[in-house]
Amino acid sequence: MVKVAIIGFGSRGRMFGDLIKQDNDVKLVAIADTVEASQMLGLTYGVEEHMCFDSADSFFAQGKICDAVFICTQDAQHIDMALKAMALGYDICLEKPAAVNLEDCIQIRDTANKLGRKVMLTHVMRYAPFYQQIKKLVDAGKLGEIVTLNQTENIAYWHFALSYVRGPWRKMADSSATIIAKCCHDLDIINWLIPAKCTSVSSYGNLYYFNSAHAPEGSAEYCVDCAPETKEKCLYNAYNIYPQRMNTSVVGGTARLKGRDIYKILDNKEDVIGRCVFRGDNDAIDNQVVNMIFDSGATAHLTMTAFSERCYRYIKIHGTKGEVYGDADEGILYLTEYGKPQQVIDVNKFTDRNLDDGHGGGDYFLYRDFIDYITVHSPSMTRTTIDDSIESHLIGFKAEESRMKGGISLNIE
Repeated sequence: MVKVAIIGFGSRGRMFGDLIKQDNDVKLVAIADTVEASQMLGLTYGVEEHMCFDSADSFFAQGKICDAVFICTQDAQHIDMALKAMALGYDICLEKPAAVNLEDCIQIRDTANKLGRKVMLTHVMRYAPFYQQIKKLVDAGKLGEIVTLNQTENIAYWHFALSYVRGPWRKMADSSATIIAKCCHDLDIINWLIPAKCTSVSSYGNLYYFNSAHAPEGSAEYCVDCAPETKEKCLYNAYNIYPQRMNTSVVGGTARLKGRDIYKILDNKEDVIGRCVFRGDNDAIDNQVVNMIFDSGATAHLTMTAFSERCYRYIKIHGTKGEVYGDADEGILYLTEYGKPQQVIDVNKFTDRNLDDGHGGGDYFLYRDFIDYITVHSPSMTRTTIDDSIESHLIGFKAEESRMKGGISLNIE
């Protein structure tokens, strides 16, 4: 029986808790969060009361009491918790990004290697059947050599507002650069699919829309005080957007609000969620493009945008022998080997997992791979160890540096 603990019981922590509940070979023995969350969720997930801790430090003070920990806290907390966990002998499943700057990422990697700890990042998109199928096509040579790859991360207007204007990731200094916080999945996918090393990056982006210059007439600092006619027309009216989205799979950092009266919170201005999206303290970038060149000569382009109806990723790869493209949300790939008829590949048929369930089904497969990693350690083409993750993190940090310097091209050592 593998015994694990979860530190941080927001939406990601609860997702892992749900998977553990369904696994007869793994037992959740401890959780660490706020007092209220620990006590309430401990009962739900079968954790004994004395093993529900009100902080990560309270948990660590017990010494090593299980085999591994899932660290699902905010980005800036990862470095301290990861180092303490490894010092006590824990293997770690660490939420992405590993840390908020490159130096901390490298410290986690070097400490893991020095102490012989297994640290795996939650680059969950690798595990989604959609991207798994693309990887198989690439490795089988169906596309020939990759020449160009384009990936678009469509965040959705409402999800960006929930997470990056009114949510925990709204201020980059308190979390991490938006390209890291939101798109390290995408950078990892690009780095995984192209069999070469990224050697140079350039990037542009800004906070285009969610600022005071776009505040409509009649708006106020909080939605509760907004003029009725303005509120009625606003896409970001908190009285509409939160009740609609609270129970979706993408909750935008709203796990802290579960079980509470959302209208009372908004009426009393108790939380940042009720603040006007155009009058907040947010500086998270709402659009960014990243250009990459690899030592093979291949190029890649990533677009991150807040302005879409749905949350979905779109990819197109051009190779010397073929091309493939598709919408990850739909789970359909369109493959053309040059000179042959186009093939339509329904990825939904390759898995018994619901593709709407946790990153296109990837959450489940990532969880299973982590348990395998810390037990039998079978070979895995998708496993994202801390050593593997450093490369895509480095691209992200360099992209943000380029953006801050006006889009200049930066070499990656």
